[in-house]
Amino acid sequence: MAFAVAAPVSAQSPAISSFAARAAAGPQTIYDPTLRVTWLADADLAASEKFGLSTAQHGLTAINADGSMQYATAQAWVRRLNHANNGKGWLGHTNWTLPITPTPYSDTGCSGYDKKGGGNFGLGCTAAPLAELYADVLGVPSPDTAVAVPDTTTGPFRDFQPYLYWTGAGAVAGGFRTLSFNTGWAMGSNQGDHWMYVLPVLSGNPFGGTFKSGLQPVDGGQAVFEPGAGPHGADVTWLADADYAKTHKFSYGADINPDGAMEEPTAAKDWVPALNSNGVLGRHQGWSLPTPHALAALYKALEKAGYLSPQEPVVPVPNTTLRGFQDIQPYLYWSCAGESVAGPCKGVPNPNNQQWSFSFGNGFLGTDLTQNSLYVMVYYPGPTPLPPLPKPKPPSGHCSPPAHGQPVTCQ
Repeated sequence: MAFAVAAPVSAQSPAISSFAARAAAGPQTIYDPTLRVTWLADADLAASEKFGLSTAQHGLTAINADGSMQYATAQAWVRRLNHANNGKGWLGHTNWTLPITPTPYSDTGCSGYDKKGGGNFGLGCTAAPLAELYADVLGVPSPDTAVAVPDTTTGPFRDFQPYLYWTGAGAVAGGFRTLSFNTGWAMGSNQGDHWMYVLPVLSGNPFGGTFKSGLQPVDGGQAVFEPGAGPHGADVTWLADADYAKTHKFSYGADINPDGAMEEPTAAKDWVPALNSNGVLGRHQGWSLPTPHALAALYKALEKAGYLSPQEPVVPVPNTTLRGFQDIQPYLYWSCAGESVAGPCKGVPNPNNQQWSFSFGNGFLGTDLTQNSLYVMVYYPGPTPLPPLPKPKPPSGHCSPPAHGQPVTCQ
């Protein structure tokens, strides 16, 4: 299947300082013949072009420095995209839109179905625009991430993933409680078959940490002591490897993705118990999934120590180009409900103040609270129209009658 890439079709305002650099870096649009839409190739344009939404205004929250934003802000950002360049629109187009998930969504390849929640959802979806982009255009198999994140040190921790982590809160309405180490979102709940990461914790201070506050490496750097972060101000000790399951799957390799992500039942019932039975860190037992409070306190502690900025990923995400798409974030993106892929955005998938979302971290199509901060990709319906061919100019001046077998000549 061929995907057409295109350079800019119109000149942009000189005020857009970074446009020339982006134009030189690669294609600006990519036509998808399956959906018959033209995608903006920059999958995180809002990180560099905020169109005045870098601060909160008119009831809208600001766009975060890395480009993530709440749903209402995303809608406003798209409107400003269409009014850019003195009303001519971004790249000469005024019909950019959030990707539209036809609702109710019908896609038998999806792993789940919720009659009250918009229809099909989960892994394996391919008909929704972002799902089609992930599975067919980029060719990423779920639950793989579209962008691998290298092992990076974050203070006393290593190999944090800028994605969602499971907690041990148990089942709640809407799924299981999670915390985002991409934005710090602590109010999330997700389906158990979503693939996420695990950071085990021990209650107390078994390795003799001495800090009164902050984060202290202990046991030769294999663990991290955090005083007062547990329930009722109790001390906790973290595993320093924030993606230990990537390299230690025990006997559950078939149920754990190569990058260490796993479903909630695997985390709670299989892998964490195996962590204890295999005697990690001096054969110490008692590892568990953390409480939501403890994970949220850890994100705040990393922020306070200067290891991350508020509402930003815990580690830098590499700017990777995939099939012409630049700077895809391995996290959740906004989509919107509508009657068809060609729009407009209309309605909601469920009555719970949620909108459609899609994860480039594992290929999960679902819904998120509109107060959450997700990333934004856009397209416009149809291909880029070809410019009309110039009309031939009629001959001008004095024309001489043709000699036998010769063309007409004009001066």
